[in-house]
Amino acid sequence: MKDILGIEISNKTVKFVEIKRNSLRNFAVVELPDNIVVNGQLVAPEAMSEVLKNTFKKEKFSVKNCALVLSDNDVYLRRMKVPAMSEKQLLLNMPYEFKDVLAEGKDKYIYDYSMISLNKNEDDEVVDMELLGAVVRKDVIDKYIDMFKRASLKLVKALPREIALCSLVNELNGDNDNKDFAILDLGYKSSKMDIFANGVYEVTRTIDIGLEDVVKVVADVLGVDIHMASKYLDQNQNNIQENERCVDIYSSIATEVMRVMNYYTFENPNNTLETLYYCGGGSKIEPYTKEIKETISLDLEPLSSLKQDASEAILMSAAALGACYD
Repeated sequence: MKDILGIEISNKTVKFVEIKRNSLRNFAVVELPDNIVVNGQLVAPEAMSEVLKNTFKKEKFSVKNCALVLSDNDVYLRRMKVPAMSEKQLLLNMPYEFKDVLAEGKDKYIYDYSMISLNKNEDDEVVDMELLGAVVRKDVIDKYIDMFKRASLKLVKALPREIALCSLVNELNGDNDNKDFAILDLGYKSSKMDIFANGVYEVTRTIDIGLEDVVKVVADVLGVDIHMASKYLDQNQNNIQENERCVDIYSSIATEVMRVMNYYTFENPNNTLETLYYCGGGSKIEPYTKEIKETISLDLEPLSSLKQDASEAILMSAAALGACYD
């Protein structure tokens, strides 16, 4: 693994994971000022450059080559099956596979793919290919390149969140690469569940309820602003994590998680899912995870349980860590 600084920019925080000499050297989660990211969209890249520059100095990071986890709003990703063709033909064909989402001419976008499998006939000839295709606007990548440059950093890799998690899954799974895997990200604006079949990304389901809904309840109950409410929730001020209205939100999310899992199991009766692994900002709220654990039929474990020597980084910055793997 090359020396690299993995970075994920979310609605409320930016997450850093530094890999040096093939091991985790440092990581940090930094809260963002308001109005840098709005509804998952980076709207103030110059201000973000300052955040990157200041955090790099404060946390004493030393690796300047960066791997960025792209926002779900920046990139389109889909699983596809195409006839056997050369790499050149495949890249020429990619715009047609995404023609329903390209708002402008095909030359305005960058295309890439990750091969899943080559399917052969009885004569051992490849007849079709399964792959993950991705497309992102060129000006989006140019914006990020410039943003990192202003922070005296260098963007060397940008990849979708799902691919970053897939890399992490395969690293953590070790000898169990053929095992089905599910990760629940207890995020701020929403909760996301990513499912991997045989070590390959399968599908993402988004639940439009997250920690922000809990924070709003805390603000109302304690009569404080959103920023103080977030701190009081983290500190469990006056046992606010166990407030009945907060538990109602945990329960709503848990119910939606159960529905997603039940539907996936019904559609894929031969799946080998046994455990749902969780990560993200809500991971440290015990009543939250307890509610999910008591609602779903799968076992529930922190994603960090799979690699104890990097537990905090995995729990709080899973995609940023996954982006560091080749």
